[in-house]
Amino acid sequence: QPPPGLVSNPASGAALPTATSATPIHIRCWQPGACAHRPKASPSSHGAATWLSPPEAPSIRQLGVSGTLGLGLSLSARSVWRRCRTRRRHLGAALAKAVGTTSQPPILVVNLDRSVERWELCQSEFAKQGLEAERFSATYGKAMSPDELKEKATFGARYLCTPGMIGCFMSHLRIWHRVAEQGPAAVVVFEDDVLLYPGFSDRLQTLMAELPSDWDVCLLGAVGCIATDREAFHMKLFGFLTGGRRRSPGSTRSVSEHLYVPYRPAGTHAYLISQKGAQALVRLCPKPRYHVDLTAWSQPSLKLFAAKEFLATQRFGGTSTVSKGRAPVTKRFLRWTVDMVGITRMVEMGGIPNLKWAWTVACFALPVPFSTTRRRVIVELGPVASVFVLITLACLPLKSLKPLGAAFLYLASLVAVIRWLAGTQHVAPLSVLLALACI
Repeated sequence: QPPPGLVSNPASGAALPTATSATPIHIRCWQPGACAHRPKASPSSHGAATWLSPPEAPSIRQLGVSGTLGLGLSLSARSVWRRCRTRRRHLGAALAKAVGTTSQPPILVVNLDRSVERWELCQSEFAKQGLEAERFSATYGKAMSPDELKEKATFGARYLCTPGMIGCFMSHLRIWHRVAEQGPAAVVVFEDDVLLYPGFSDRLQTLMAELPSDWDVCLLGAVGCIATDREAFHMKLFGFLTGGRRRSPGSTRSVSEHLYVPYRPAGTHAYLISQKGAQALVRLCPKPRYHVDLTAWSQPSLKLFAAKEFLATQRFGGTSTVSKGRAPVTKRFLRWTVDMVGITRMVEMGGIPNLKWAWTVACFALPVPFSTTRRRVIVELGPVASVFVLITLACLPLKSLKPLGAAFLYLASLVAVIRWLAGTQHVAPLSVLLALACI
């Protein structure tokens, strides 16, 4: 029933003021997130507006207020919905900020049992900033039996990946299983070649305060296509080769003051993962199949973000436990080719200051026929790029474009193998390369 001094509108059923009402009229409207206040003193006989909390709020349609009342009420149902949506979007960030100020996420460091020196370096690195970390025993790929590989790895990983690639993937997969099943709500994961930048703890709290409520992974350090605004066209070649590029959230890749969505990141040396993100990765990446970063960070449904200013990097001076070390021949093999065509500059823009480190990154491994010890011939990034450049440069002395077609055919075969292993295969890139090869 309408309160005293109001009558019911026969058209809408809402209460309207009577002509003889002598008491002030208080128009009560709902503002999302506002709390109930006492009615203010009415400046005139028409009364004043009062904001109420949602439980007491009637809808705009129930108010039945039209422009003829002369109250200037222009709040529409659409504007109310927009305000609700905006406040819900910021609610997750506010909750994360409240939680982040009270606790520091635990830190797990992936480390092989035989890599004692690396663990000691990590401990000294964390001691500089007063951090405590738990050592997580990594999986040694070479120690896995054929039966274990058949059960836990994909067909492509068993025959075209190095033991280090499989072991690295298994190590992170075991961490995801642990976080997904046991918690906590968020965990920082490091590899044992990590280097922290100053102010790690404070900057981590700032990032956690800005993360949306549905986040899965936040990269604290990365390599690859990691421009914070817009990725350069020539850098997108890495995304074309490996697949798994991430769409921009808007006109730029920025999400907040300290967060953005990278185009095609790589690297698992430092990242923050939520329990929901761990559950998602366990479901999306149940078995090792390629490099863990190129597979995991390419999942389109994964809510992945990265810090605009990285909190950590890795030691690019040493050898990786995923690819083979030493190999002085491959480090010097046609080095001038990649320098001449600008690949060295692209590597530096991708966050890798040491080309020698990038040179020995394993693209895949070819099994040796009739080998009883699972021997592999590792195909490294440096020689692969050099061969492509050499085939292309053959056009100059031969004064023909036929070598260029062969180069595109060679690149198409590489893209097909890498994308198949990473699970990012798509028809369009291969079609473009094959068409160029035919032309």
